[in-house]
Amino acid sequence: MLKKTLPTFILLLAGAACVWSRDVSLTVEGASAHALRHNADLAAARLRIDEAGGRLRQAGRFSNPEIEADYRQNVRSRENTVGIALTQKFPLTARLRLEKAVSTAQLAAAEAEVRDAGRLLAADVQAAAVRLLALRGRHALAERQLGNSREMADFTSRRVSLGEASATDALQVELEAQQLATELLRLDAEGAALAAALRPLLGLGAEDFIEITGALAEPAPREWRASPGERADIAALRHHAEAARQEASLARARRWEDIGVGVIAGRERAEDAPDGLQTDTMVGVKVSFPLPLWNRNEGRIAEAAAAATRRQREAEALATRAAAEAAGARTEMRALAKLAVQLDAVLLPKSAQVEEQLRAAYGTGQAALPDVLRARDQRLQLRRQQLDALRDYHLARIRHAAATGAILPQSKSN
Repeated sequence: MLKKTLPTFILLLAGAACVWSRDVSLTVEGASAHALRHNADLAAARLRIDEAGGRLRQAGRFSNPEIEADYRQNVRSRENTVGIALTQKFPLTARLRLEKAVSTAQLAAAEAEVRDAGRLLAADVQAAAVRLLALRGRHALAERQLGNSREMADFTSRRVSLGEASATDALQVELEAQQLATELLRLDAEGAALAAALRPLLGLGAEDFIEITGALAEPAPREWRASPGERADIAALRHHAEAARQEASLARARRWEDIGVGVIAGRERAEDAPDGLQTDTMVGVKVSFPLPLWNRNEGRIAEAAAAATRRQREAEALATRAAAEAAGARTEMRALAKLAVQLDAVLLPKSAQVEEQLRAAYGTGQAALPDVLRARDQRLQLRRQQLDALRDYHLARIRHAAATGAILPQSKSN
């Protein structure tokens, strides 16, 4: 019975694994959009907005009224007094309005911080996707080169069998093929590491398969013409600075504590000879004023003023760094675009032409095998340089878009 049920159990486990694993195909831009919807860290960061919204709802409220009651009994007679008072405190300054202003600025800062988290996440995801695309291109290049090497190995083996080439030539070609096979294994390992790092950013499980579709586009001059705008992290600092300025005003307003206004009602029973025990009812009003003798909140005022200045200067410094980052990325994009065009339009065609001529010459015995292998290696290096230049160009483009705040042109989802 066990022998019959065990294969079924194994099939059920395999089926369950297939149910829980997914194949996800995304473009570079689609990967960042997917991450903004499913990233767990970003989802947790969005709760900051709810926290700030809760503080805003709580800010600017009156304190609860206070009710007081007292009872006094004359221990030598039936005389007693009963009193009750209802007191409400009111601010002498604009404290409640300033509390609302502080919380409003903090809510705007929290929203900007979440947008900035989305900006950084999108940049990281797009950079990882670009690296995966470039790695796929290098993998395809190595596969084609491996096919050419095997073809050359077969050709050399036939020549060795005919006595037209030495066994050393065959060993050289075979060694080259083995080196390319090893390079493919290294590229596979690098791709697995990139995919493993990308999965949690996309909100995927460890068993999910990721495929980045599309290809790295050729450099476009319009991509580096954007001027820096106000990034979300700069906006967050400006909102924090506004909150600090409002807190400074609030600290000054809190030098005067709230006044208390209340109504009093009481009943007094007293002996009134010769009429006996009489009851009197009284009502009144009471007002309490705070006296700022010992605490004028000077320390808190100075702290809030310094914090407001610090936040403003931090925002200005960050804006300067953002402009420098954008300018540096733009300069790098121009240089890499020129390099990619030069390699693709001039050097690669020439190296392919040289290799073809040497292959033809080797086939007729007019060129040595090392010359053919050297030409092939040169073309491979140039192609790798072209792929690396294109990859680095797109990485610089992503940094430029992140530095200018344009990496999320449609930021509703973050």
